[in-house]
Amino acid sequence: MNRRDAVRRAAFLLGGAITFNSLGAFAEGVMPAIGQSFDAKSLNTQEDLVAEIADTIIPDTKDVPGAKAAGMGPFIVMMIQDCYTSDMQEHFANGLKKIEEVSQSQFKKSFKSLTLPERESIFRMFKAEAEAQKKNNSTQNGAVAPPHFFQLMCELTYLGYYTSEIGATKALRYVHIPGRYESCIPLQPGQKAWAT
Repeated sequence: MNRRDAVRRAAFLLGGAITFNSLGAFAEGVMPAIGQSFDAKSLNTQEDLVAEIADTIIPDTKDVPGAKAAGMGPFIVMMIQDCYTSDMQEHFANGLKKIEEVSQSQFKKSFKSLTLPERESIFRMFKAEAEAQKKNNSTQNGAVAPPHFFQLMCELTYLGYYTSEIGATKALRYVHIPGRYESCIPLQPGQKAWAT
C-alpha cells in the first residue's frame, strides 16, 4: 500500500465517522421527543387573546397605536412556537387558560369582553404573583422554575412592539440616519426616547 492510498482510506474513515455522528445529531433534532404531548400549533387559535393581552399592556393612545396595531398577537405566538421549548410553550398556554379562568370567575365573561379597569385588576394580581415568584426564586426538581406567564408575556410584548415599525417610528423617536454618537443627551419631560 502506498502513501496516497493510506491517506485516502484514512480520510474516508474519518469522514464516515464524522458524518455518522452528524446524522445522529440531526435525526435527534428532527424527531419529536418521546412523551412530548403539547402541540404548539394549538397556540394559533389563541392569537386574538394574546393580541388583547398585549394591547392591554401597551394600549393605543391618541398619538401612538398600541400593541394590537403593531401585530403583537401573531408575533408573540410565532416567538413561542419557534424559539421556546415544548415545556415553555405548554407553560405559556396554561397561562392563557389561567387568564380566561380568572376572567370568568371574577367577572363572568371572557378576557376579550372585559373593560380596561377589569383587565388591569387581573393584571395587578398576575404582576403580584410574578413578583412573589421572582422573589422566592422557586425551583422545580433542582432546576430554576420557568418565569411567570405574565413576566414572559410582558417581555415578548415589549420586545415585539419596540422592534416593530410602529414602535420604533411612532412610540420612540426615530432618526433614519443618526448623526454622531452622543453618550448623554438630556431629555425634556414628555420627550420620547430614541429608537436609533
